[in-house]
Amino acid sequence: MSEKDKKLDQIIKTIDANDIKFLKLQFSDIHGLPKSMAVPLKKADDVEDIVNDGLLFDGSSVAGLASINDSDLLAKPDVDTFSTIPWRPESKGTSRFICDIFTTEGKPYDGDPRGVLKKSLQLAEKRGYQFNMGPEPEFFIIKEDENGNYIPADEAEYFDVEPLDQGTDIRREIVLGLEKLDFDVEVSHHEVAAGQHEVDFKYADALKTADAVITFKEAVKALVNNLGFKATFMPKPFLGLNGSGMHCNQSLFKDGKNIF
Repeated sequence: MSEKDKKLDQIIKTIDANDIKFLKLQFSDIHGLPKSMAVPLKKADDVEDIVNDGLLFDGSSVAGLASINDSDLLAKPDVDTFSTIPWRPESKGTSRFICDIFTTEGKPYDGDPRGVLKKSLQLAEKRGYQFNMGPEPEFFIIKEDENGNYIPADEAEYFDVEPLDQGTDIRREIVLGLEKLDFDVEVSHHEVAAGQHEVDFKYADALKTADAVITFKEAVKALVNNLGFKATFMPKPFLGLNGSGMHCNQSLFKDGKNIF
């Protein structure tokens, strides 16, 4: 049995054990926004056909992905990206794959941002390099005031604690949710501006990190929304307050040594 078949067999067992009824096939558009299609699963074994055959979709309707003349594209799941989705209902739950995009002839599609990164990393690997990334994404947790305007959800500052920091329980739920998605969370804390937060996770190779950042933003927005607030990754949502950024710590390894 190949390594892919072993992983697929474990995935099928996980889907069956957790009564998963929907499978999301996810990819990113050129703006880095997640897009997905949900496939109902009548039985756990259905996932094998989806993984092997992929799913056709209209790429021309996704901004920046394909022209009307090349609209038919194929989303094929990457078995290494399987996970259950912690912010969806546990009963009749949902799992997801991140997909690579192919043409109907089975060739990697040039307009797939994930595919472009994979090509670059393959070129680096041929030259003996491994490229790692460690991101530090910042975001605001916001709420509506009595006039319907969005404002920071607290007035705390850098590293503040309760009661000034009203985001302690929210960050806790975010961390627990991310750990269910197999994130190795290193630290979480309040940032400099009111309502601003940071959750850092361990570095990995650039492809895994890119997938993780897209998943991270989706997870944070969904988990915070479930708690009655909103999360925004806008770089400058409030006049007069610090903006949000995402430091990206980079390292390049060759023969097991960091060459920077």
